[in-house]
Amino acid sequence: MKKTICFGLFLLFCFQGCSKKNEVIAKIGDDKITAKILEERMREAPASYMGFLSTEAGKKQFLDLLVRERVVLEAARKEGVKKSKEYIDALNDFKKDQIRRLKDFEESLLMEFYVKKLNSKRIVPSDQEVEKYYAENKKDFTRPVEITAKHILLNTVEEAKKVLERIKSGEDFSKLARELSKDSVSAGKGGLIGPFKKGDLVPEFEKAVFPLKINEVSDVIKTQFGYHIIKKVSEKTLTAMSSQNAKKYIRNILQKVKFDAWLEEAKK
Repeated sequence: MKKTICFGLFLLFCFQGCSKKNEVIAKIGDDKITAKILEERMREAPASYMGFLSTEAGKKQFLDLLVRERVVLEAARKEGVKKSKEYIDALNDFKKDQIRRLKDFEESLLMEFYVKKLNSKRIVPSDQEVEKYYAENKKDFTRPVEITAKHILLNTVEEAKKVLERIKSGEDFSKLARELSKDSVSAGKGGLIGPFKKGDLVPEFEKAVFPLKINEVSDVIKTQFGYHIIKKVSEKTLTAMSSQNAKKYIRNILQKVKFDAWLEEAKK
């Protein structure tokens, strides 16, 4: 297969920083590579390659890679690969996947912007609410603690009760978590979660885990995620927080509570 590839003296364009973006610096059959195309493709290269691509040798090598791509593309077009069933099916599958991904992104972006709007207007805790929370939960700030725990998440209360009996009979908690827990994030670590502070997790979970002694196992606890069995692993006392220093932390807690309340109302 004979190809006409012209890029000899045109390379001078790239290396002298000429501003003629549409000037052709390589030609492969009827296909052309302009200075603009080369610059755009170079900008897409990994950051670790940028130093090399700023040199004359780097630019020549990168241009050669583009030429090699176009040679293969030109050959594929002439051989009629575009008309093959395998190519058409693969391209259609890709297009469907891109449509789905775009829809997922649009919906995620829509939710993100609406939650920002909620956070800035409708569910903003007042200064009075923040001060009241600090006063009612002063112990959590004058003697704050950080907890590490393990948990096993099950879909039904019946499953959870059976697993709890196995733990009480002496089976290893971590082993059961790896085998049975529906929490894919923590299961591989033997159910380990944390460290976390008051207000980081859902209230039902925190209410169960904070009073536990080290290595003590809870009863079956229901949350919005399912049914948990919790084992307290460690507890660490942190530096006390004044009401002023705790404000941002409390606002986040109250905002989460208000959001959950708004969500429950919206679900109705």
